[in-house]
Amino acid sequence: MSKIMLNNLSKSYKNKAIFHNVNVMVEPGNMIAIKGKSGVGKSTLLNIIAGLETATSGSYRLDDMDMEKKNLNQLAKVRGDRIGYISQFSPMIAKLTAYENICIPLIFKKKNGKLEVANMKKIVELSKLFQVHHLLNEKIKKLSGGEIQRVGIIRSIISNPALIVADEPTGSLDDETTSIILNFFQEAKSNGTTIILATHSQLVADQSDVVYNLTSGGLHLE
Repeated sequence: MSKIMLNNLSKSYKNKAIFHNVNVMVEPGNMIAIKGKSGVGKSTLLNIIAGLETATSGSYRLDDMDMEKKNLNQLAKVRGDRIGYISQFSPMIAKLTAYENICIPLIFKKKNGKLEVANMKKIVELSKLFQVHHLLNEKIKKLSGGEIQRVGIIRSIISNPALIVADEPTGSLDDETTSIILNFFQEAKSNGTTIILATHSQLVADQSDVVYNLTSGGLHLE
């Protein structure tokens, strides 16, 4: 479980303000949706929460950790231990199969580079749930955009993260697959996983506990 607190968070690039005065507290096991116009900084805010970049000012606490005081190596360790990041485009290693791409975060955690049987079983279970089981041995280049997105989601959640950060996780998926993913999110929530996502989908927003709109002046309840 993970509790998140953002206090007066601001981000600027080359003296150009992206957003400022972002304040929010997310309790463990909650799912919040962030909406907003394209270019307002939703992806940037999610990158900060995922530990991929830092804010210009303000504070970000993940449980008992001050994330703004951690260096890049420390942030990478926190991501590996606690955070599952679902990106908008799910970048993959083209020469690897879908199965091998999913295994990457698990292998990084194993000093001997070997996977436990339980992890292999979980990959099979999740791939069946997300309807890509028949594609596990296919090279990524043979998969469609929607199939790659589903593989990316499995890769992001395979390590049982306490926090899932998702940038438009259903953007390239059909309604049926979107429902599968939302059902998974609901189950993860019931087990204490905290979920923060950016979306343009009203269906996704309707299943969230709280919906915010991000503007240059901060987060506002919808």
